[in-house]
Amino acid sequence: MTRIVIDACCLINLAAADAFSAWLPQLGLTWMLPQAVADEALFLRACNDQGEPIREPIDLKPHLDSGLFQRVAPEGPAEMAAFVAHARVLDDSEAMALAIAQSRGWMLATDDRKAITVACSVQVAVCGTAELIKCWADTADVTDLTIGETLLRIKRRARYIPNVRDPLCDWWMGYLTGDFEK
Repeated sequence: MTRIVIDACCLINLAAADAFSAWLPQLGLTWMLPQAVADEALFLRACNDQGEPIREPIDLKPHLDSGLFQRVAPEGPAEMAAFVAHARVLDDSEAMALAIAQSRGWMLATDDRKAITVACSVQVAVCGTAELIKCWADTADVTDLTIGETLLRIKRRARYIPNVRDPLCDWWMGYLTGDFEK
């Protein structure tokens, strides 16, 4: 099974999609969660009934207890050195996730453009929220409406839409606008 180290931005997006229990386990990936990511990904930005912003906690405990996410930390001097080096240009959560993925030959799940650039420079395979959502949409028995609602939850609760340079941006925006032909 492919191991994938998730960073904070991707974790927040998937939490906003309500993916943890609903469909993330069906992707057939082993999700590795660095402590720095768990420490950073604490809240979604939801709204109350009056449209006022509220912080909605992300509860990772049941998903750690179930084994969906496995805790992981830098091990040994080489991983710690890579973490320190990456932390010079990235946030700690992205730096830790990348250092672990790089050292162990695992994939990195991130939407952070700078982290993607650094990961590519050190030959770490990367996937992002859009690719994960598309994989779910292509393999699960879900309607176009369900996909659109999922993407809308991510937009509203995580304030995320893919960058225009993302190859799946048009696909994503098609579902947000109801144009499912893209």
